[in-house]
Amino acid sequence: MKIKSLIAISLLSASFSLFAAESSSTTTNIQTQGVIQAQKELNDYEKIMIEKVWITTDAIDEKGNKTTPDNAQVSNYFGLAEYYPNGTFIMFTPEGKQKMQGDWSMSDDGKIRTLVAKDTEGKTLFTRDVENITVKDDEYTYRIYPNADDRNVYFDIIHHVKK
Repeated sequence: MKIKSLIAISLLSASFSLFAAESSSTTTNIQTQGVIQAQKELNDYEKIMIEKVWITTDAIDEKGNKTTPDNAQVSNYFGLAEYYPNGTFIMFTPEGKQKMQGDWSMSDDGKIRTLVAKDTEGKTLFTRDVENITVKDDEYTYRIYPNADDRNVYFDIIHHVKK
């Protein structure tokens, strides 16, 4: 009877040790991956974007006219966005529902922002480049073209830091 108890205790102990070692290894992997992502060198324009919540405040057409947020050509661009130092982002609708996540970057000259939208498994859904117009501490504006073949018609999508 004592031998069966000792064997059972030994097996239980070995299983627990294996689980603890595996759990520790997984945690280390996750932490290591996080550190690797966090070590991404940010350029000056990327540094402006991080650690803020950006809210879309206006959409202005090529003639300087404000466009309402419910305009079908700009409605998808309204909402809130957060850009993180590890190169990821998350976006929300104006009502606060998550609408997009993925990776982001800015060109070193600040002229182009690239978004790589991903699903919850990390699969790329699409990549979008936009032309930056203004990248300042309190304002971020980019330009969209409803028809990629017509550069005469556009909207400037203006964001400010949420207070």
